[in-house]
Amino acid sequence: MIAGVISVANYPTVGTALRRLSLVTEVTNTPVRAADVMRPLAASGRLAIVLQPIIDVSTGALVAAEALARFPGPDGASVEAVLIDAYENGRGPELEATCLEAALAQRAGLPEHVLLSVNVSPNAMTHPAVQQVLAGDLRGLIIEVTEQSARDANVVFDGLGELRRRGALIAIDDVSTGYAGLLRLATLRPDIVKLDRGLVTAARQSEAKLAVIESLVSLSRRIGARVLGEGVETLDDLTNLAALDVDYAQGWAIAPPAAQMPVAAADAVNACRSARALVLLEASLAGPLGSVREIGGITAALAGSVGLPDVQTALITAAGGLGIDAIGLSTVVGGGRLQEVSSAGTPVDARLYPLTDFPATKAALETAMMIEAHVSDPGGDLAERTLLITGGMASLLITPVVGAATPLGVLEFRHRTHRRWTNDDMTHARILAEHIANVLLRLAKD
Repeated sequence: MIAGVISVANYPTVGTALRRLSLVTEVTNTPVRAADVMRPLAASGRLAIVLQPIIDVSTGALVAAEALARFPGPDGASVEAVLIDAYENGRGPELEATCLEAALAQRAGLPEHVLLSVNVSPNAMTHPAVQQVLAGDLRGLIIEVTEQSARDANVVFDGLGELRRRGALIAIDDVSTGYAGLLRLATLRPDIVKLDRGLVTAARQSEAKLAVIESLVSLSRRIGARVLGEGVETLDDLTNLAALDVDYAQGWAIAPPAAQMPVAAADAVNACRSARALVLLEASLAGPLGSVREIGGITAALAGSVGLPDVQTALITAAGGLGIDAIGLSTVVGGGRLQEVSSAGTPVDARLYPLTDFPATKAALETAMMIEAHVSDPGGDLAERTLLITGGMASLLITPVVGAATPLGVLEFRHRTHRRWTNDDMTHARILAEHIANVLLRLAKD
């Protein structure tokens, strides 16, 4: 017997509805009935769960683990045959429920901040066995479905809404890029959109793949979803996701599935950090940006501003328009200190902060380079992370405000929940910082 994994490409219609169960078994050609599998699974617990980490592409930090089920087929059952037979005999949802129950048992063993991702066939969501397993508090859980396999999109929509109301995050896999598929995606409004291996593999060498990924990332941003690239087999694919504004990644290049929660490979974490540093560097070194549509009115107002109250108004408008919880402007004052002079979303913090206490911010000012900090990133600047926690924030993007080749201050984008700062976020921050620098220079002359 050989160990085999369900292949997405090899599923027929019934198997397609279940392919994201990610069942792993021993494979032979011996026929087997679904009941023969269900009975020992349910009676003796002969079901094992392995976990594969999902990481933040910005930092390499662990954010979730996908539960993948293994079960020993009697006499070496073919996974495909078992699944087809299960549904043909009306036992498919029960098989899914059995696997789900075993997967959910892993929640207690995960670190507090790590989510558990499980897979459910959309056509099984209304079955009593599945509903019983998914009853109660679902916080800390990602429930993944494949939208193309749903027989009734309205039923799926209602079912996902109920799961979300009880705390689950919803992930959609295998999104169609046709008009109808994209419209369904916009209607479902998932929390996470998954890019499959076919898109992720060697995307850098395919203009078509790049275009599809960029369009899905753009749509996901518009509907408030994050993007996860799965099937990441090489570090090149991983770093490419960082450049394309993809939020999360999973695959063998990061870590293979294991019975105990595996640690992401060090070279994968380093690749994420290096790629992210390059993104920040390129954003910092970009030439004058002028304006973009989303903040054109704000920059026009700043161009005619005559004082800090005008800057305050601009920051409030920017925070609301860009969906950022707080934006603050701090200026350099005597003795190498920073003092906040304007803030949107939080009260102005007028305390003086010595730059020597914040080495990352000091270096950013000296080099005119953007930096970021996240509470969830253990490798981030400790001083900035501590300040974020104190202020009830989770993510920070710092953009130096430089005028006449002189560091004038910093513009801070802050968010209460973890936020991966996108290329658009960086562009907006750069544009605002440039216009604010001009305002500060004018005020200095008056």
